[in-house]
Amino acid sequence: MPTIIPWSSIEIGDLDVFAPSPPCLVVHTSYIDGEPESSVTFFWQDEATGLLNHEVLFLRPVGFDEALAWAQDHAPTKNIERIHVRHARPGTRAKRKAKKKVAKARKQPKRAKAKRKAKGR
Repeated sequence: MPTIIPWSSIEIGDLDVFAPSPPCLVVHTSYIDGEPESSVTFFWQDEATGLLNHEVLFLRPVGFDEALAWAQDHAPTKNIERIHVRHARPGTRAKRKAKKKVAKARKQPKRAKAKRKAKGR
């Protein structure tokens, strides 16, 4: 039976970087308009090039438990030892951190002084 590992990621600035430990499966469930959407993705690393590859194996409007069960059933077919899981709660969305916008105070351009005519001219 494969080990189930919670989704772990690293924040780099505004980016949330996920670093899987291949070969592995990733079970991800999110909610769109209150309905679940689950996917199971297979990650592996190419031995010759070292590139990280992925393939979506399962994408259905089912809950987290059903997607995880599917992943556990299919993990032995690809010699998978780890399953990373990420489960959003119904009614919540992933919220990005708001960037602070610092507006620089613009200086109003100075108007040129009007030339005065000398009296008596």
